[in-house]
Amino acid sequence: MEWILLILSAILLPVFPLSWLFNRLVDTAPGCWGRALAILVLPQLGILLIYTVPTVPLPTSLERVILLLVLFTTLFYAFRALSVREVTIWTRLMASSGLTLDWILVAAGKNVHGVQIFALAWSLPAALLLVWAGLLRQRMGGAYLGLQGGLATVLPRLSSLMTLTALALVATPIFPGFFALLQVFHLLAVSWLWPLLILLLLWGWNIGRFLQDLLFGSYRGEPMEDVSYGLAAGGFAVLFLFALSTLIWSGTWTGI
Repeated sequence: MEWILLILSAILLPVFPLSWLFNRLVDTAPGCWGRALAILVLPQLGILLIYTVPTVPLPTSLERVILLLVLFTTLFYAFRALSVREVTIWTRLMASSGLTLDWILVAAGKNVHGVQIFALAWSLPAALLLVWAGLLRQRMGGAYLGLQGGLATVLPRLSSLMTLTALALVATPIFPGFFALLQVFHLLAVSWLWPLLILLLLWGWNIGRFLQDLLFGSYRGEPMEDVSYGLAAGGFAVLFLFALSTLIWSGTWTGI
């Protein structure tokens, strides 16, 4: 029974190779709001399942295998995202790359509420970006970046929301993901830090290409209606409160 719960947890809190089921569940959710809800709820369910399993000391060799699998998963999805230009797919891959790091906190014996908050550092910006991708699809017929450059000139409010949310997803310092990532650095031995340094490189590369395709170039398509001021204000308010939470919880996340 314990192994079944762990397998389900590895699906909902994605670990390769079961992570493809997580991505499939998110992708098949109805509409952008359904996908956003799925990427928020599924990791939380996975965390609750993990903490229903009785804690049994694992052999050191098995702990190393699990850690290697977690680090491989986060690097694998960050690398896969480099070749993706569809915003919905890119968001799922980047969220999978960040969410799998929760397992390091679980292995370190952190309490369930701390792990749940850690997961929100990636799932909340991913959920928002899935909504913005849906709004972009309504206007362009698809949420592909790079087909038309310079979207910031025709959709300044939506482009600004997408930019800030993508920055939050890759753990930019003003957002909670940065301090959550510092906690992972704090928990791992020095000899295990090199995959995280590669991860930072991949995330930086990803956000650079994302912003280049979104913001730069000359737009030559048809005029489009931007999102309303009310929706934009609501989105900016959520991102502001999300960043503000960094000041409240950063000490807890970094172990200070």
